Amino acid sequence: MMFENQQLYEQFNEIFFSYEHVGSTTWLYLTTLLSIAVFFKFGRLFSMRNLDIILLTLFSPCFMLVSYGEMNGFPETERLGYVTLWVMGGIFILRMFYDCTMIRRPLLEPNLSAGGLSFLVFSLFVLLVSNVSVGYIQNETEVPRDAKSLSMPGYRILEDLPPVPVAFWESPFELHQQAGEPGVYPFEMSQALSLGLVIAAQFFVVMGLILVGSIHFENVRMGLGAAVFYLLIPYTGEMGGHIDHVLPGALLVWAILFYRKPFIAGVLLSLSFCIYYPLFLIPLWVSFYWQRGVVKFGTGVALGWALLVLGLVLTQREDVGDLINQLKRMHGFLMPQMDPRAFQGLWEFGWAPVYRIPLITAFIMMSITYAMWPAQKNLGSLISCTAALLLATRFWNGEGGGLYLGWSLPLIVLIMFRPNLEDRVMLSRETGNST
Repeated sequence: MMFENQQLYEQFNEIFFSYEHVGSTTWLYLTTLLSIAVFFKFGRLFSMRNLDIILLTLFSPCFMLVSYGEMNGFPETERLGYVTLWVMGGIFILRMFYDCTMIRRPLLEPNLSAGGLSFLVFSLFVLLVSNVSVGYIQNETEVPRDAKSLSMPGYRILEDLPPVPVAFWESPFELHQQAGEPGVYPFEMSQALSLGLVIAAQFFVVMGLILVGSIHFENVRMGLGAAVFYLLIPYTGEMGGHIDHVLPGALLVWAILFYRKPFIAGVLLSLSFCIYYPLFLIPLWVSFYWQRGVVKFGTGVALGWALLVLGLVLTQREDVGDLINQLKRMHGFLMPQMDPRAFQGLWEFGWAPVYRIPLITAFIMMSITYAMWPAQKNLGSLISCTAALLLATRFWNGEGGGLYLGWSLPLIVLIMFRPNLEDRVMLSRETGNST
């Protein structure tokens, strides 16, 4: 009898409590249908909201081409995936440009009540945590990690955190990893720590989206809708275990949340410099605070920058020369890499590295231009311009090849749901009240 009860218990456990990760293709179809049901405006077919839903949905097949080509040894498929990621990135940069010119923003709330959206947020976040945790348990003994060359910008502490495998693809750079390769450090952080940081970063992204919607958009349903849509995008689940994909987006969302507190916003923005590329956001954010709060913002940036430098000092492993080299990498004080073997992503498919030079030049000009345009910046233009700059880094980033959508994805989702924010500005005390 005891044996029969034990067998029955195991059967029930296998039937009702056995969890398997949903296949990427299946998840793409499910999330697309759910996104359309919850957010598509059937009464306004030609609305900007519907266009955003379609465009963000098209990002996922591009990632699937890259992962399928890499996992099955089809370089042409992988290359096609990177090319389509570039095309979609360019389209969204134009979309962010256009958003700065939009004046009329009709309120287009989700097709679901606040209670239903709250339930979806909770359920989807639990599902995301389950996917990350299951990937961690199944891969606990062997941890793939990204390898980055000493000649590329980067932050060593963040690079030492191993990615937590989530879906059928684990790390797009693991094929480049070899023992003893320059830039691969022997110091290992626990994967459990990575798991905790990834879950925490995803939690703060979701909570940041909800709070921005509730406080600055003055509509809790818009904040909940943004969080639901972020969790529904397949990229969030596929790359959700990579802390370098998630953490910068979380820091930037909370910098937006605290935009009325220049010092806190400055600290949060500068902490995102751990991936180097947000350094080019400084002209844009300084121009936003120029009339009021620029000193406090600059002080916050300096403090956050000092914390990053202190982290390198405390984790110094070799001589002073190694520390200096790491500081150079953190700030990008390096000559543009010209060795084709050092690149990943689209640049490893035979594209001459010299073509990165005009792209880098154009990007720097874009960063400077945002300091002057739009002349009067509000919260809406700050979000859209920040997203556009981060999207533009994908074209000359020699490491990700367009994979780092997570840096800008939360901001793109906020733009998708934002109302008219022309009154959310930082005015001088002499010209009027600030928000």
